[in-house]
Amino acid sequence: MDLSPWKPRDLVDATKLNSRVRDSHRELSNPPRLSAKGLSKISKVPDSDTYLPLKWDMTQSWGGWGVNDSTAFAVPLSGYYAITAAVTALSPKGTGTKPVLRLLCVNIGVREYEWFRADSNTMVPGTYVTCSLRGIGYADKGDRLSLRAAVPTGAGAWEVSPSPRPSTQLNHFSAVLIAPGATHP
Repeated sequence: MDLSPWKPRDLVDATKLNSRVRDSHRELSNPPRLSAKGLSKISKVPDSDTYLPLKWDMTQSWGGWGVNDSTAFAVPLSGYYAITAAVTALSPKGTGTKPVLRLLCVNIGVREYEWFRADSNTMVPGTYVTCSLRGIGYADKGDRLSLRAAVPTGAGAWEVSPSPRPSTQLNHFSAVLIAPGATHP
């Protein structure tokens, strides 16, 4: 897609106009997207303060996403992506500390860095809590996105929904390209 700036008094031809209008609308009407759900392969998030990569049961993608063992997903095009994720787990009882579940989306490109983070806690131990994150971030083509969960040391392990049906309904990760061809400032 040619997005070079037009010069004053530049004649508009079909090639330039199509690349700016038709092609970008086509991309936005059916953008590259990824959907992952279900965490039945993971039973607990241990209280080791170490981020555990989440392995998804089902993934669906369109637009050239690369899937690496359902834990990391390669971005098909450079641009800005809208990210949503949610993990529901049972908080531990009687650990003496306030239970906290942390969710982290990392971008693994030239180097690995934290993209988004969310914390969820509860005042009532032994209840289900959903930790969710949302955001818009820039990724280069080929970068990999991964979702990870952690619990601080001593807070007690959190149990992820044990049966596949609730797990697919309560745990999900999605990414949609919303600004194709955009550059990072």
